[in-house]
Amino acid sequence: MRQVINESKQLNEHIRASEEYRTYLRTKQALLENEELSRHLQEFRAKNYDLQNRQGVNPYDEMIELREYDELLHNSVVSDFLQAEQQICKLLQQVFDSIAEGLEFDYINE
Repeated sequence: MRQVINESKQLNEHIRASEEYRTYLRTKQALLENEELSRHLQEFRAKNYDLQNRQGVNPYDEMIELREYDELLHNSVVSDFLQAEQQICKLLQQVFDSIAEGLEFDYINE
């Protein structure tokens, strides 16, 4: 088990050295330097999350509430950050998929 942990630490180092991660950190810092943009993005995310998790409503009909954030989402600092965030998430998903490939897990349905 120690070998698996050690190799996961090496993988962590490789991810931190990746262009995707460095771009994510750079764009995150640029976003954080503008408190208003950062705050508005957090507001957008919270509202978007709430809309997607409402029960008994069609989320597509409710998305009209997010139109007020259109200008924010077209801001280059925000757009660059969201794109970098998406890229690092894709990289991590590929890593997780690669790790899990070929592993078999069964559960007992009682």
